[in-house]
Amino acid sequence: MPTRRTFLGLTVGATLALAAPGTASAALPDRPTGPAPAAGPGTTYYLDSESGSDTANGTTPTTPWRTLTRANQHTFLPGDTLRFAADRTWTGQFAPRGSGTAGAPVTATSYGTGRKPVIAGNATVPSAVLLHNLSHWTLDGLEVTNGTGGTTWRTGVEVRAKDIGPVPGITLRNLHVHGMDGIAQVGKGNIGSAGILVNVRGNTTPTYFTGMRIENNEIADTKAYGITTWSTWMRREGWNELWGELNIPATEYGPFTPSTGLVIRDNYVHDVGSGGINPNQVADTLIEYNTVARPTSTTTNVGIWWSGADRTTVQFNEVYGARYGGRGLDCTAFDADASSHDSLIQYNYSHDNGGGFFISVSLGTAPASAVVRHNISQFDGNEIFTFSTNTDGVDIYHNTVYVAPAPPSARPLHKIAQVYHNPKNVTFRNNLIVNQAKLPYDTAGITYRNNLYAGGPVPPDPAAVTGAPKLTAPGTATSRKDLTGYVPLSGSAAIGTAVAVPGNGGRDILGAVLRTPGDIGAVQSAAGSLPAPTATTTLGTGQGSIAAVVDGSEATSWGSADPAVLPGTVTVDHHTARTVHSVTLATHFGQGQGFTRVDVQTWDGSAWTTRLTDAAVTWNSNTATVERRTLALPAPVTASRVRLVVKAANTQWGNVALNELTVS
Repeated sequence: MPTRRTFLGLTVGATLALAAPGTASAALPDRPTGPAPAAGPGTTYYLDSESGSDTANGTTPTTPWRTLTRANQHTFLPGDTLRFAADRTWTGQFAPRGSGTAGAPVTATSYGTGRKPVIAGNATVPSAVLLHNLSHWTLDGLEVTNGTGGTTWRTGVEVRAKDIGPVPGITLRNLHVHGMDGIAQVGKGNIGSAGILVNVRGNTTPTYFTGMRIENNEIADTKAYGITTWSTWMRREGWNELWGELNIPATEYGPFTPSTGLVIRDNYVHDVGSGGINPNQVADTLIEYNTVARPTSTTTNVGIWWSGADRTTVQFNEVYGARYGGRGLDCTAFDADASSHDSLIQYNYSHDNGGGFFISVSLGTAPASAVVRHNISQFDGNEIFTFSTNTDGVDIYHNTVYVAPAPPSARPLHKIAQVYHNPKNVTFRNNLIVNQAKLPYDTAGITYRNNLYAGGPVPPDPAAVTGAPKLTAPGTATSRKDLTGYVPLSGSAAIGTAVAVPGNGGRDILGAVLRTPGDIGAVQSAAGSLPAPTATTTLGTGQGSIAAVVDGSEATSWGSADPAVLPGTVTVDHHTARTVHSVTLATHFGQGQGFTRVDVQTWDGSAWTTRLTDAAVTWNSNTATVERRTLALPAPVTASRVRLVVKAANTQWGNVALNELTVS
């Protein structure tokens, strides 16, 4: 039986300190490279570039294969696992054959101890790793690089599909992808090159990815993009071809057929030449808990942007250090770009970006319905909000903007809101704007109402609030988890002066429940706060306290009695009725102690009602890195208490555990 682990007070991967803008970035520590859980019932193969032999059977650690050529010759079957020896390097391209199934994916991972196994393209191949027309594949815990100089565009990990129909089940996680060659020149970029590139070609069979996961990766030092996806199945709303540098013939483009259910989560993308995270031709995409630092190191581009995209949610991300390239250019933290609709940008922290916080560009002929809410912009430059070609239907509310009085030359300041090309139906409500540089506001196509303006001119706003914001310590935030300096103090003009916004998300950027009347800005005051939630459990306590799951910190955790007796319950009581949309579980060592099957119940005042039955929860890792899984209710419910009935869980060490249970 494994040695008992104590999980309390661990510092998780998501809270790693980031270097301040303009300073060198410390590399993230390698994740453990020991054996991962077996992917399924198939065969496990081993690869060792020093002690292996291609004439061996490859099925034991003592009889491993040696080369990528041998691995590429093999056709893998569902449930198979290929393990690369730690502390070893392979040169060339890993391009495997054979697909898995939903219950038995094929997995490429590591074995042994030491540094992640390295696959080095050494600029001899377009992509160091290529998954072509494969489904249900997982890459986990590898290091990938592809460059030793030169001007040819190169890629680290490429996932490609062509004329094959739906492609399910690709997972890329715990990868360190770095060192991609290209043209290191300002203004040059190539969306055909990236640390992680996902692309669809062809025009005979509509092809798209489903349920792809790109999680817990570090992508750095690439002359082009960090993470990008695109597809030739993209035509709609007058957009008939992709970018010229791809050199794709006009005959290859087909009608819009997006990849669906893409999740890009918990990645650290830094020091890349073009965009940091960039999904295109997608629907129902979730981009969350990523850090994008110093994107656009050699070009002008955006930290996180998306195009040809429907129902994109961008939340809990931190973006900083985007390069300023000039007015009217796309060099902001976030960008809802061409043919994007129903975007939701919330709970993000943007700072020190040369081009500003948010831009909308060419959102198509239909209204965009983009919502930008509960975000903080600190010391961003240029035009904080930019509205360009065909912008229509952007709602901006409950954000806090803190503008420096005199930014460095790399971040010149021009306007709070900049209009290009006649946008329509843009609204600003309940935003707190500290405008120390006294920047102007454009007004064409924009309706301002009930914003707090501190410093500088006030745009036409029939309900403008102009008193002192009295924030705790504005301008001092150092990360997304350090935003309490924006809490309004007693006497702030922001307190209690917000107008009601239906469907406002229910919480502020720090997780506090929104009150009625609420406060202007992204952060609520402590004045009149609702009671703190409490938690109880029938599973007993062996480690920590059940109070840890509602203390607002993912760095603390609770562990049940040992052994855990299932089924059991974990209940959160908010002591006052609220509208419940979903519950989010945050857990580290999820494959060892995480819940895997639960019912979600709410209290109606006299009895418990089950809202979700047998909801499955899957965890990707068994490390100190916190993972989060959100369970959405079929419909919003008003309730004061929410209960999880834990029916099944991973019990590697006998007990079960949870870091945080958030009710949204």
